[in-house]
This record gives sequence, C-alpha cells and structure tokens, in this order.
Amino acid sequence: RMSELRPTSRVTNDLAQGELYFWVSGLFAKEDMDQLVIDLNKGAWPITKSGRPVHVLGEMSGFTPQARETGNIIRDHLIASQPFGLKRVAICNASALVKMQYKRLSEGLEVEFFEDRIDALKWLRRPYEEAIAASG
Repeated sequence: RMSELRPTSRVTNDLAQGELYFWVSGLFAKEDMDQLVIDLNKGAWPITKSGRPVHVLGEMSGFTPQARETGNIIRDHLIASQPFGLKRVAICNASALVKMQYKRLSEGLEVEFFEDRIDALKWLRRPYEEAIAASG
C-alpha cells in the first residue's frame, strides 16, 4: 500500500541527556532525506554547542530500505556529524534489510540495534568507561 511508503519523520532532543531522537517511516526521496538531515542538524546543534557528545535514538519501524541516492545522503550525514560529536546511535525496530543497510552506511560509528526503547536508552546512556571496556 502506497500510504505505508509515504515518508514521515519527526526529530526531538533532550539537552539534559545529550540525546537526539528521530522517528522515520516510509521510503524517502532525495528532498525528503535532505529535509530530515536539516531537522537532525537543528536538533543536534544545541547538544554540540554545549560541548557534549551526541547520542542518537532512532525509531525505524516502517522505514524501508532506501534507494542508493538516499542511502548516500544518510552515510554522508553520519560521516559529517562525527567531528561535531556524534558518538553512539541506537536504532529501534528496524527490519533486517534496514539493519543491513544502516550497518553499511554507519561504518566507523558505535551503532546497535534494539527491539525495545528502554534497552536502547540503557545502552546509549552507559558511562563512557563502560562503553570502552565493552568494545575492547
């Protein structure tokens, strides 16, 4: 059904936690993804400006694997965001194909996939030292 492919997105943040939240579903055209990048940057900027690392929680149920052009925008944004403090990304409720695509696009970042928002937030909020130990 076409209505399920309609691109929808929402971005919010929690400055106290240094967290950026996004919800996406559907299939994005280039213009839709460009707008999402603008929204993500606006949401992340106050966290970046405060000098904190940026941790992201993405809800991706209903998000479909994206075309190469749109996938490249995601990858480029993830790479460009790292010097500005992007450290960890937790993705919730992504399909197997979306997980595979996101893993490929987010190389070099600490990314984990979750079915449960509470588990995702626990992982995002681990103390830095604990995160280093877990990856080492």
